[in-house]
Amino acid sequence: MTKDIEQRKRDHLNLAQDEGLKFSISAGFDQWRFVHNALPELDLQEIDTSTSLFGKQLSFPLLISSMSGGVQESLAFNESLAKAAEQVGCALGLGSIRAALEDRSVRDSFLIAREQAPTAVILANLGVAQIIGQRDLDPTITFCDELEADGLIIHLNSLQEAFQPQGDPHFRGALKAIRHWVREFPRPIIVKEVGQGLSVDAIQRLEDVGVQTVDIAGAGGSNWVSIEGERLPENQRVLKQTAHEFADWGEPTAEVLNKLKTDLTVIASGGLRRPLDLAKAIALGADLGGIAGPLVKQAVQSDVEAIVETLLVWKETLKMAMFGTGVATIQDFMGNHQLLKKVR
Repeated sequence: MTKDIEQRKRDHLNLAQDEGLKFSISAGFDQWRFVHNALPELDLQEIDTSTSLFGKQLSFPLLISSMSGGVQESLAFNESLAKAAEQVGCALGLGSIRAALEDRSVRDSFLIAREQAPTAVILANLGVAQIIGQRDLDPTITFCDELEADGLIIHLNSLQEAFQPQGDPHFRGALKAIRHWVREFPRPIIVKEVGQGLSVDAIQRLEDVGVQTVDIAGAGGSNWVSIEGERLPENQRVLKQTAHEFADWGEPTAEVLNKLKTDLTVIASGGLRRPLDLAKAIALGADLGGIAGPLVKQAVQSDVEAIVETLLVWKETLKMAMFGTGVATIQDFMGNHQLLKKVR
């Protein structure tokens, strides 16, 4: 792995903690409130937040979104997240495995996840730029077998690549490549953005080529254009200043969910900042919610206890929202717009 890729991964971990590099717009969940049900006709112990993903049981519908892998710091980072995911029963996405495919010496920073989370749903991750024109799936298949991954995320990050120093903004043929991988890859494929969001139209085009699971990864959380803009050197001042114009560029997650009508499995990540946002995302139609930002600092500090506590707060908030709206199962809660009212 080249030194610049290694440094980029370190930069990403550090800059993702900078509140000033998050979107200037919200993900839209603050536009919704739950309708309180004073007569739920339920006992609290009847509430069941459990669901499943790719044939495995989850205690509640949450994915720890992809963050890191491939550098020395990632081993402890992913170890902590994996331990927490195993304890609370949620899913875990890993950072891009490109580094592991290019350099065997960094594979442990990914493989540690399965060691620490033997029963959890674990998702590998690869950029669409790495699959365009790539007909040989065997190296990725082999590593995913070694990782015992339950699926592969293909992430779309055109604008991030366009602003990234030494980025690869060559995206012609992306949809054709995705179609090929969906047909030939032996594990489930999830297609996600990285923060600018999948529009309803983009989701439809993905569905048309056979994608069955999408992650909206909408605007409202970390803005990777802003992060890459921060990384640009002074000799690229024009591009650096241009990045400021994209502080609010993207599809807010809640807005996409509200408009989306699909039978696909939908993960809603991007701008879920408060635990109640997860409940709103599920009620708006998501099958799972995804979070990264609320866990970054704790993972950098390898504070497993703090990560577990944070995740349990998100789970308990979902449970209480279900009780407060009078819904006993997550299946009856999903996509139940009647539980919500728009306040803006």
